[in-house]
Amino acid sequence: MTKRTFSRIRKAVALLLVLLLPLAATGCVKRAVAKALAEQASGERLPGEGISIGVVIKQSDNAYFHAAVEGFRKASEELGFEFVFDGPDDASNDGQERIIRNYIDQGVDVLCVATNDASGLVDVCNEAREAGILVLSFDSKVNPEGRDLDVMPASFKTIALTQLEFIAEQMNYEGQLALVTGAATMPNMNMINAYVTEAMETDPQYANMEFLGVFYGDDDYTKSYDTCKAIIDQYPDVKGMIAPTTNAGPAVAKCIMDEGKQGQIIMTGLTLAHDMAEYIHSGIAPATFLWNPINLGYATAYVAVAAVNGEIAFREGQTVTIPGYEGLVMERADDGGLILYLNEMNRFDDSTVDQWIDIL
Repeated sequence: MTKRTFSRIRKAVALLLVLLLPLAATGCVKRAVAKALAEQASGERLPGEGISIGVVIKQSDNAYFHAAVEGFRKASEELGFEFVFDGPDDASNDGQERIIRNYIDQGVDVLCVATNDASGLVDVCNEAREAGILVLSFDSKVNPEGRDLDVMPASFKTIALTQLEFIAEQMNYEGQLALVTGAATMPNMNMINAYVTEAMETDPQYANMEFLGVFYGDDDYTKSYDTCKAIIDQYPDVKGMIAPTTNAGPAVAKCIMDEGKQGQIIMTGLTLAHDMAEYIHSGIAPATFLWNPINLGYATAYVAVAAVNGEIAFREGQTVTIPGYEGLVMERADDGGLILYLNEMNRFDDSTVDQWIDIL
């Protein structure tokens, strides 16, 4: 018997005792047990019943991750699992580690983690795995030695080059381009930064563009705004900016507007629709991109429940069934670990952004 199986049995027995003790005094134990067995035999039990999931987001007040939590909530209504979520106020690795240790103490069945530091959570995630807890990262990976699976909306190469190709076309493939990213420890940002940098250095279609480099806004609105202003001050001829974080996007757009650079500087990035509608309609950001974080949370939850129930194994080539998706297969990621791509990207532009405002 595995640690995970024993843990779930122990929880189920404890829950059953809690439910049955009050009934014992009224002589209803046999009827209650019979009813429970009948429900299970008839298939009325939902697949997630008895399963608990601990969700760790990057930062407590990040709207993007609260949208992802809504996906977990939607899946919980369909599958019947329980979940809790939390994130540090300061987007710190230490804060996430404390949350994970709390979840280990609570005895959750699965951790679903969006990391601020790919390597920083490996040890504590392995402590969870030793305790029989599955570890799934989503949106931002845990390094492979500390996770069972990473769930991503699309490949980092697709995410990075979609933004670069769009902004380059808007710039007529000439002029200065800057990238205002998250924190230096964030693995998803580092992958996007690397693909943009490589393409700018090696792809001949960008030969007439000057890449000013990667500038860190630490996934914070105020710091991203200040970073954008510093770029404008230092490089007055800058023509384009990419902001691949949902906090940096509106900050960069607001800075361009405040500095009176509308018409000179255009930007794109990974943004929420409701944060960017004003800037998209004004032309500061002709279009931005994002997968649906609600769907990302929803899909991650479905994978978690299927794994706990033994319906899927963590192996290369494993097919995964999630409502609304087709042909999902676990792959071997560049880092050697397992990854599942949802292959989803949405474009928000002048004709589509208003359709998304109430969703994202």
